[in-house]
Amino acid sequence: MIPGILIILAICLPLFAALSIWIVGKHPNQREAITLVTAVALLLVVLSILPLVLAGLPVRLDLIAPVDGLNIAFAVEPLGMIFACVASFLWIVSSVFSIGYMRGNNEPRQTRFYICFAIAIAATIALAFAENLFTLFIFYEVLTLSTYPLVT
Repeated sequence: MIPGILIILAICLPLFAALSIWIVGKHPNQREAITLVTAVALLLVVLSILPLVLAGLPVRLDLIAPVDGLNIAFAVEPLGMIFACVASFLWIVSSVFSIGYMRGNNEPRQTRFYICFAIAIAATIALAFAENLFTLFIFYEVLTLSTYPLVT
């Protein structure tokens, strides 16, 4: 698979999960199944990038340049790869925990929680793969805004 497509897939997979969770809404089994399946799929996608990084191959993607000199671009480097592997693995672990916690305590607004959780992991993966400070800033703000509902 083309390396740039893997970057897009790693970032967009949780976003598609957020959309799917929003669509299924109040059906807890489907909502939680989407969360777990997407978490495992994300780990597999991130791990599929690992051999390219270990081989020293460039894994880059330039998306758009809204202003001259400022572009949204991604490049997978070894340190970012470690961060993405840890984040995607921990999404599986924290998803399993959150399902038990949210159901056990009968927490309100569970659909909102899982949507924001998926957006947060998408932003985290984008942060790990950010090539420049502009991209890092954009996705750090997305991460900030998506985690606020998780703690309120």
